[in-house]
Amino acid sequence: MATLKPTLVVRYLVISLVMLAVGGWLTSLGFGPWYDSLALPPWQPPAWVFSPAWFLILGLLAVATADVMGTPESAQRAKAQTYYWMQVILNVSWSAAFFAGNAPTLGLMVIGALVIVLASMVRAYGAISRRAGWLLVPYLLWLLFATSLNVWIVQHN
Repeated sequence: MATLKPTLVVRYLVISLVMLAVGGWLTSLGFGPWYDSLALPPWQPPAWVFSPAWFLILGLLAVATADVMGTPESAQRAKAQTYYWMQVILNVSWSAAFFAGNAPTLGLMVIGALVIVLASMVRAYGAISRRAGWLLVPYLLWLLFATSLNVWIVQHN
């Protein structure tokens, strides 16, 4: 098992925190009358659950990415890095679509793409480091849960 490089962990933690902050800001743009009028799924957790869940998930993402990016350059690592940046863009895009854009259907399309990218990312990371692949599993499970919320909202609003 490779030793994690602290500088890489910090770099990807910073990127995760920026992603969390931008996503949170975009989400806040959607709160108000539009969001309050939505019918929400009965299994939707309280609002306070989302920030700690994302903080933990994105922390695990940072460690997994540092683990993978700390390996020698290779085609596998380049593919993993591409998936990483795709998920960053899609993650923020979901908040922009669903909340800032008040567009749950567009959000569903974005999160669907994000699930596919993240599943591919789990495989790509796991091919380089089993630890890194497993560290992404909570993120994938959370996305599947979030997708179920998004599907319900689209179907009932």
